[in-house]
Amino acid sequence: MRMPSSLKTAILFLCVWSALGAAGEQSPGPRSDALRKHGLDPASSLESRVGKTPAAVLKMFADAGEAMPTAHDLTAAERRELSAAFAALPPLHRRILGERLRAVSFLDGMPNTALTSTINPDEPYRLFDLTIRAGVLGENVSEFLTQKERSCFDTTGSSLNVFIEAGTLEAIVYVLLHEATHVVDSSLGISPNLRHGDRPTDGSPASSFADGVWSERTIVAPQYRDTLLQRVSFRPGGEILAIDRAEAVYAALRRTPFVSLYGSSNWHDDLAESVTWLHLTGKLKQPYRIVGRDAGRETFVYEPMRSPIVRKRLDQMERFFEGR
Repeated sequence: MRMPSSLKTAILFLCVWSALGAAGEQSPGPRSDALRKHGLDPASSLESRVGKTPAAVLKMFADAGEAMPTAHDLTAAERRELSAAFAALPPLHRRILGERLRAVSFLDGMPNTALTSTINPDEPYRLFDLTIRAGVLGENVSEFLTQKERSCFDTTGSSLNVFIEAGTLEAIVYVLLHEATHVVDSSLGISPNLRHGDRPTDGSPASSFADGVWSERTIVAPQYRDTLLQRVSFRPGGEILAIDRAEAVYAALRRTPFVSLYGSSNWHDDLAESVTWLHLTGKLKQPYRIVGRDAGRETFVYEPMRSPIVRKRLDQMERFFEGR
């Protein structure tokens, strides 16, 4: 994915932008050429691809003027945690990563959570590198997502706060699911991609998942557009809102087909979040509740995967669960 103009806007956020160009399925010739040129053996285990962060990725941090993250060598326990996260992926995700993921690396001090980058954007068969903030290792998914969600709100002087109750799986399971969905999406050409011209001339989205929900990559269709949701800091140009607006924010989210605030930021993350939560709650049997609490008392609860408007689109994700 392309690095945002400032990494400061991506702290604790999972990023995906137009550098994940839709590749689609390719003929054997371009595939063989890319694998040979970039040294990827599809038969190698995903765990064996852990290594150093590519220089091109580190250059992104330097070019953004951020402090340079440092390499993180996985402990034996962290390697087991990563291996379990790979095993928890849907079969299609594991297959596509096996075919397309060149390297996965971990950094200490990353200002964002993960970076999925296309290593050969100008070639017809695209391969990817995945870089992950090492701090997610050892966190559970509820802790990680609660911290991420709270970055949208200013709690100064208030006893109110938001919580994401998503079980006790390791946070790396969520991160890997989300990022791997971007790779699958890009590899199969599922989401519309402006960079590669796969958008109809009539101006409507090219994907059934986006159709009727998105007008542009970051512009929600009029029937789901909400001025308060548009101000959330996950969105381009968004801001940190006072925590007393949280209940109204999630009331607005209830009226949309988005499974999370983060998923409402652009159509790539809408798809990634939807697939991730469907797998977490359906296959992995984890809870998903967004809860507001004031001094321990629940003030509101929203369970997106129980929402009829969210569930209405779930049948469009069957392609992600081959062999499930």
